[in-house]
Amino acid sequence: SPQRAGGRVPGSDCVSPQRAAGAGGRVPGSDCVSPQRAAGAGVGVPGSDCVSPQRAVEAGGRVSGSDCVSPQRAVEAGVGVPGSDCVSPQRAVEAGGRVPGSDCVSPQRAVEAGGRVPGSDCVSPQRAVEAGGRVSGSDCVSPQRAVEAGVGVPGSDCVSPQRAVEMGVRVLVDAEFTYLNPALRLVTLALMGRWNRAEPWVWNTYQCYLQDCLARLGADVALAERWGFCFGVKLVRGAYLEQERRLAREGGYPDPLHPTWEATNHSYQRCLDLLLELVARDGQRCQLIVASHNESSVSHALRRMEELGIARDRGAVCFGQLLGMCDHVSLALGQAGYAVYKSVPYGAVEEVLPYLVRRAQENQSVLQGIRRERDLLRRELWRRLLRRP
Repeated sequence: SPQRAGGRVPGSDCVSPQRAAGAGGRVPGSDCVSPQRAAGAGVGVPGSDCVSPQRAVEAGGRVSGSDCVSPQRAVEAGVGVPGSDCVSPQRAVEAGGRVPGSDCVSPQRAVEAGGRVPGSDCVSPQRAVEAGGRVSGSDCVSPQRAVEAGVGVPGSDCVSPQRAVEMGVRVLVDAEFTYLNPALRLVTLALMGRWNRAEPWVWNTYQCYLQDCLARLGADVALAERWGFCFGVKLVRGAYLEQERRLAREGGYPDPLHPTWEATNHSYQRCLDLLLELVARDGQRCQLIVASHNESSVSHALRRMEELGIARDRGAVCFGQLLGMCDHVSLALGQAGYAVYKSVPYGAVEEVLPYLVRRAQENQSVLQGIRRERDLLRRELWRRLLRRP
């Protein structure tokens, strides 16, 4: 009779937890212990699956390894709950609780409290870096903040900058939809901070049809100057006009693109001017690809290079077009001594054709350029047939 015994009855399956707890008895391993009374008596119940976390915590009881512990109460009482999958990260962090290995820890709160959350896949890199936390192996670390805090991002499978540097190959990270660009931008900045110490091996892409392109470019330039890494840029107009506008309509947020083609051209020219001035200041630490099929943009770049004294054969500024598009511009640039990249889309037809269509849609002058190129080819054929000088 547990009521009368009032003593310790280990291994008993029918012990009355209410009376046992009232007598201060400890009932380890009991599956039916009353957590309310156990907690009231200050009884610790390790390994119990049905312990009442609220009462246990109120009594200052420590319930390690329990899957159903109340994180709110545990944290309020300063109770550590290692290995718990359902711990409340917000409360844990607010109380300064350390929750190693938890997959659901709140990274924002963890970082705000200075909590270190190694190995967490959902850690907030921005907050982690702001708090000086190092998040090695995290796939979503914020590179911009990582650069500021000197955080390394080892183990990335999607790019091997070290291998690229060893082989003398530059890594140009492309831009995508606006909902992906912030992550791409921050990852690229982190890689720049790590590998672009002597010269720009990792480059980022900036889409000038975005209304905030110039502001973001200026912010990243300031970050590069502040932390002393080299800056490589591929400057494009952008290729997802219809998709971006459709997503904005469906999502109910403002259109992120410039309203007109002329406004995009103006944005491209302003970004180009900013970068060319940086190249003129130090062409070893800032380099640029003018990726454009627009003859006016190319002519503007050539004129500014001449005004700023940027040598055409230094390689600090080069030009890029698709193979088969604006070849007359590419060939003329090459003959004049400028560095030119010709991009070759390679892959299955059903994958390559949509890519080429997007390239044509991004700039109305592309189709005009194709007609102009056709006329130039016709004239050249007649010249050769007639053997004219």
